[in-house]
Amino acid sequence: MLRGSPEQRSRWSSLGRGFRQRNPLVLVVAALLAAAALFAFQDVLLQGEFTAISQGRFLRIANDDYVHISYRLAQLKKHPPTGPTIYLFGGSGAMESMVSERSMAAAVQRAGGGKVNVVSLSAHQETLAQTLAIIDNLPSGPAVLAIGLTPMRFTTSPAADAGLLSGRPILVRSPRLAQLAPRLYGRSSPFWGVLPGVFDYAGAYLRARAADGPFWGVRIPYVGHYYPAGAKAALPLAKRQEILKVLARDRRLYSENADYNFIVLSEVLRLAQERGYVVVFWDQPLNASAAGADWGGVVPQYRRRAEALARSRSVPYIQLEPGLALRDADFADLYHLLARGRAKWQPAMARQLATAVRKLGGAAVHSPQGMATPTPTGTPATP
Repeated sequence: MLRGSPEQRSRWSSLGRGFRQRNPLVLVVAALLAAAALFAFQDVLLQGEFTAISQGRFLRIANDDYVHISYRLAQLKKHPPTGPTIYLFGGSGAMESMVSERSMAAAVQRAGGGKVNVVSLSAHQETLAQTLAIIDNLPSGPAVLAIGLTPMRFTTSPAADAGLLSGRPILVRSPRLAQLAPRLYGRSSPFWGVLPGVFDYAGAYLRARAADGPFWGVRIPYVGHYYPAGAKAALPLAKRQEILKVLARDRRLYSENADYNFIVLSEVLRLAQERGYVVVFWDQPLNASAAGADWGGVVPQYRRRAEALARSRSVPYIQLEPGLALRDADFADLYHLLARGRAKWQPAMARQLATAVRKLGGAAVHSPQGMATPTPTGTPATP
C-alpha cells in the first residue's frame, strides 16, 4: 500500500505507469537516454574522474594488475610526473625483477642517473598490444620506456588482443590501436567503445568480492608482488615437471604469432619515438638453469629479430642474465625471481637505466658529484 500525502502517492503512481509504458516512442526515448547515460559513464571512467575514490575499493583481488594499471594511468593523466620518469613494461616476470619503484629510483640515482621517478606499468601476462595501448595513454614529459621482452611476449594471438578495442581486459582507450585495428585485427573499434569491458569488470568484481571478500566497496591494498619477501620457491622437481609442456607450448605459439607481435613491437617503437620518449628493450629474467638458455629455441629466435629491430631504430637492448649467474634457487618457478634474485637483478638493471636516463639530457639529469658513471652490465645491442 502506498503511504504519504496524496501528492506523493500521485508521483509514485505516475512513475509506476512510466515503467509499464509500452508506447514504442517512449521506449525508444528511454533506450536513448539509457545509452547516453552509459556513454557518459564511460567517459567519466576514461577521463580518470574515478580516482577521487581509493583504488582499493575497485580491486577485485589484491593482485588486480589490470585495474591497478587503469587507475595508475588515470592518476598520471591528472597529475603528470615532474622530472625524468622511467616507465617499466612487461609481464609478471618484469614485476618480480624489481624490489619496488622507490628502491629502483634510488638505485638509478646511485648509478649516476640523477633523481628520477620510476613507474611500473607491468602486469600479469601483459601483451605487447597492451603495452602499446598503455603508452598511448601516458602524459607528455621526459621519459624512458623500458620494454620487457620474453618468449611469452611473442606468443599472444591477434584474436586475444582484439579484445582491447572493447576494454578487455584493461579499461583503456587507445586511438593508436584503433587506427591499427583494421590491419591487425581485420575490424574497426566497436561503436560502443569499452563498455563491454566495463560490464565484464563489474561482473567479475561482484563475483570475486562475494566469493572471497572483503565485501563490495571495502578497500583492498594492492600487492605488486606475486612472490613477496619470504615467499618460497617451488621444489626443483615441480619446476622440471612443467618444462616440457611450457617449452612445447611456447614453440608452437611463437611460430603462430611471432610475426604479429613483432609488428606490434614496431608500432610501440613508432609511437614512443613520435612522442619523444627514449626507449630501451630489456630481456626479462628466465630460469635458464632449469629450462635451458635457449628456451626450446624460442629465445635465440626472438632475440635475433629484436636485436635487428633495435639496431634499425637505434634502441639499446639490455641483456643482463648472462653476466649475473642467476641460479635455480633465485627463481620461484621458471619466470619469477624471488627476493634474493631481485637483489641481484635490480642494481644491474639500474645501471643500465641510468645510462638511458642520461640520454634525456637537461639539467635535471646528471651524475652526482664525485660519482663515476659505472660500467654497464649486460650486452646492449649496438645502435
